[in-house]
Amino acid sequence: MHVLWMVLFAGFVGVLGDDIFDAESCGSSFYNETIRRPTLARLREFPWLARLGYQKSPDVAPEFHFHGTLIHRYYAVTTVFAADYLGKSLMFVRLGDYHTSDEKDCQEFDGEEICAPPPQDIPVLYVVKHPEHNRPRMSHDLVLIKFQQPADLTTEYVQPICLPSPNLPLSEDAPLFLSAWCGSVKTGISVVPRQYRMQLAPTAVCTEKLSPHISITLHESEFCAALDLPKDSTLPKEVSLRGSTGAPLQMLDRTGKRFQLVGMTSVGVKNAARDVPYVFTNVLQLSDWLRSTVNREEQKRAGKL
Repeated sequence: MHVLWMVLFAGFVGVLGDDIFDAESCGSSFYNETIRRPTLARLREFPWLARLGYQKSPDVAPEFHFHGTLIHRYYAVTTVFAADYLGKSLMFVRLGDYHTSDEKDCQEFDGEEICAPPPQDIPVLYVVKHPEHNRPRMSHDLVLIKFQQPADLTTEYVQPICLPSPNLPLSEDAPLFLSAWCGSVKTGISVVPRQYRMQLAPTAVCTEKLSPHISITLHESEFCAALDLPKDSTLPKEVSLRGSTGAPLQMLDRTGKRFQLVGMTSVGVKNAARDVPYVFTNVLQLSDWLRSTVNREEQKRAGKL
């Protein structure tokens, strides 16, 4: 059975307020430092990072493609393409995963081996697509995933990221971080998440760099960012974020202690040169819709609607 799709009125304003989001614990990473060079993510570094599980029929083994981001114990977000990948049913969201080919995730930390609990496979109840999504223009590329049951947040390996304030300033020198299971055609998709530092790309530069590959007119619900690499980087000429659709683009808040979700990978060029930008869903612009939609869904769950 295919996941039920819903479209909600974008102008609805919920009455439950931001207290349904845990502002005290969201966006916390176990590690205090941030990266400067591309590297592999560490265990429990991005506890909101999710893998999406699809199934064509009950007698077929599930497949994992693309990413989601946990924002609440009952909700995750992703892109429209990821939620409806080739018409396959999005059946569950896997939380707390790390090494995709290991049955048990362990890593040494301060001389001791730490091991994560088994990943959580949360069944999907339905998905809510942004009502203004325009597939040809690829604007408003945002889907809210509602779970059948809540995620277990009693473990530090599964925690939601913070939603940003709509008026959060996002300057070209803002340090942004992307985490995803991704890779080039040559290397294949990584078995552990990679993390990259990203930098905003001006619209004119983005359009020029993308024009040989794709034609796109950026909407305010999108922005561009490119890999932010050190000048002495020894990375190959082609660095691919292939497979990163729906992956979170994160920024630390003013305290430098909590990550906020500012974007999601929406459109990219396969095996592009490393200076070619990627197009991201602008979560900053769409965060009001996310909040109001979650508010409404929580009222329904509480029997108030």
